[in-house]
This record gives sequence, structure tokens and C-alpha cells, in this order.
Amino acid sequence: MAVRIRPCLLAVAFFAAAWVSGASSVPQQVHNSQKSFNCMPCSRTYVADAYLDALTGQLAQHRDLTEVPETADLCKGLDDDLDVPVLSEVHRQLVGEGSHRRLVYSVKFGNCEDDAVKFLDGYAANLVIIEKLPSGVFADPFELQHFVERKVFLDVAVFGDTNLELPSALSNRSAVEIHFDFKPSTTMDCNLVVELPLHARYPPLDSSGYATVEFGSPDLLLHYRKKDTHPDSCIWVSKNLDAEPVDKAVWRVPCGNGAHAGFVSSLTFISALVCSMSVVLAASLIS
Repeated sequence: MAVRIRPCLLAVAFFAAAWVSGASSVPQQVHNSQKSFNCMPCSRTYVADAYLDALTGQLAQHRDLTEVPETADLCKGLDDDLDVPVLSEVHRQLVGEGSHRRLVYSVKFGNCEDDAVKFLDGYAANLVIIEKLPSGVFADPFELQHFVERKVFLDVAVFGDTNLELPSALSNRSAVEIHFDFKPSTTMDCNLVVELPLHARYPPLDSSGYATVEFGSPDLLLHYRKKDTHPDSCIWVSKNLDAEPVDKAVWRVPCGNGAHAGFVSSLTFISALVCSMSVVLAASLIS
């Protein structure tokens, strides 16, 4: 009799475990779906304001930029099922040579022709790219402001270490947030091309003669709000475009070779000494 009861007990236990697992996965799925977008008042300009530590910390792990629990109440009543433009392709390429290069983003949206035009009739929208720069690379905020003045970008901001003079060993990480107007893209089959100029800091000495810098995947969001809304109730919605990870961009920055430090120091000292003596001699002859 015990032999017959044991398989029944195992079957009951199996189905109970399956039911518990299925029940626990439902809230998890609901929770994940709620992370696809987030809201903030129009008085706040940049998405990355709340993520300065996560974006620029030396040991920061990748964090979803749509997770802002303190502003979750702002999203109540908003339609999560709105037909917004869907990201279909994204590519990024490091262009240029030497210590001054450009990250070029190529972004393409699907359901462009009718859906995008209809969406933009009632909403103001822009593409937000947040690039977390690795240590050893910086973006010049003054240079980027010229892009805003020329209306290449709607807006741009640099977070973190903006000291342009520090070498790589003494600097911290930074992040760039770019706002790019989405509306003109509808006349170009929803293809956007964005260029971000970057510069390398002076890297530490290395026997290979090069310091390697790698870029992770950027965060892409669709930032939109209703056009006909009162300023007091204006809400920006930031929808995560769930972009697939792009290929890592690798930048080999030229640097000094430690083995040559003594020779270079001696040559520099001798050159400075000769120049100083030449100045003194010239001054004495003139007088």
C-alpha cells in the first residue's frame, strides 16, 4: 500500500511546486513590464540627474535608467499601450584617429510612416542617448554647447568629472546625455545619425605604447510629452527602447613607454638647459 501512495505524493508535490512557481512569476512579469517607462515633471530637464552616482561611479554596475521609484506616482493615468515608434536597429561606430574621435550612432525606427506621424501630431518627442564614458575619455561641454547653438542637438549635458585638464590616472568617469529631435527623422524614413565628439586624456605609461579604452552599450530612451498640456501638469515620459547591446567600441590611445622615461627626461633637461643658457648669453651680448 505504501508503494502505491508514494508516487501520488510525488505527483502532488510536483504540481504544487509548479503552481507556486507560476504564481510567483506573474508579479515578476508585471513588475518588469512597469519598468519599460518612467515619468518626470517637465521642470526637470535631464533624465540622468537622478543617476549621477550610478552613471559615473568607478565601480558602478549597469542600472536601468527607467527605475525611479520616487516618481512612479507621476505615471498613474498615462497610457502604457500608446503606439510609440519602435526601435528596429541601432549601430555605433568609433570614427577618427589619434586622441580626438567621434562616436557615431545610427538609429532606425520601425512603423515609421503612419504611426510616427500620428504620434507626433499629439506629442513632442526626442531621442535621448546616455553614453557612460569609460575612464580616460571625456566630452568637452563647451564644444557640445556649440552643437546646441547650431541646433544639431536639442540639448546636451555632461555629468561627472568635467575637468578637462586632468590626466587619466587622476580623473573620474563621466556620462553624456544627448537630446535629439525626433520629428525631422520622419522625413528620412525615421533614420537618425548622431555624432558625439570625444577626447582622450593623457593615459599612464605602458610598455606597449597604447592604452586600451572600451565603451559599453549606451542607454536609448524615447522622451515624449503631450503638446496640449498645462505647465503645472506637464509630464515627460521616458520609454526605454530596449535596444540590443551594441558591439563594444575599442579606442587604443597612444601613450608613453615607461622604458623610455629616463632617456626622455634627460633629453628634456638638456634641451631646457641649452635654451636657458642661450637666452642668458643673448641677453648678455645685447647689453
